[in-house]
Amino acid sequence: MGTAENVRYEMKLSPAEAKSGIKKVLTRQGKKLEVLIPPGTTDGNIVKLTNALKVTDGHEGDILITVRIGGEQAGVLEISDATFKQEVLDSSLPVVVDFWAPWCGPCRMIGPIMEKLSTRYAGRIKFCKINVDENPQSAAKYQAMSIPLLVFFKGGGEAGRSVGALPEPALRSKIESIFG
Repeated sequence: MGTAENVRYEMKLSPAEAKSGIKKVLTRQGKKLEVLIPPGTTDGNIVKLTNALKVTDGHEGDILITVRIGGEQAGVLEISDATFKQEVLDSSLPVVVDFWAPWCGPCRMIGPIMEKLSTRYAGRIKFCKINVDENPQSAAKYQAMSIPLLVFFKGGGEAGRSVGALPEPALRSKIESIFG
């Protein structure tokens, strides 16, 4: 038998959630796991779900969750199947939607670039991200089979898309070419 593998995720919390502690749900392989974030958790703390892969994947291994604490002013808005229409399709601004998952390495690479560009284009372009594991309806509707998938929306309709992690200059160029 091989050695157990660990899987890493990131979970973003508001400062209030980190201070008081919170229960969150993590979805993996269609199975839901309850994650208890203890009070007083700080940015970068790791919450370990011991042998959780036995439940989700059927083999030995832990899930390690790095806690990230962001203010309510974060530039990239986390959206869901329930909020997609309101935040993206009905938006008066053009929108870049990042279809991602916490276990996806290239997705984690593009996250900081999205944050940086959300500041650069603040007030002109809206930046959102949607977890494909937790939001299967939107993932299916926009055929997010390879991630990261960036879908660009203008006036409620799709104006372009890009698959894979792009370096910042390439993503900036793509945004400029689509949104002008």
